[in-house]
Amino acid sequence: VQFYPYLLYQFSITLNVYLQIIASVNTLVHEAISCDSPNWRLKHACPAYTYTLEGEVALKFSLLYTMDVNNSLKCV
Repeated sequence: VQFYPYLLYQFSITLNVYLQIIASVNTLVHEAISCDSPNWRLKHACPAYTYTLEGEVALKFSLLYTMDVNNSLKCV
């Protein structure tokens, strides 16, 4: 397969436009469902993960977390 330099530029521009469209749609969806505030995740976190009863025996691990390759922390 022969290399055509102009195809590299066309693909790069197309990919950038596609990623901008995806980001714009994502922003619009978050605004439409009202989850665009900075503390949205904190307000909608599941309190069952952090709830403890008085006199309850402490567990060895109170919460479990996992991290992916991008080092983003996720509660399990």
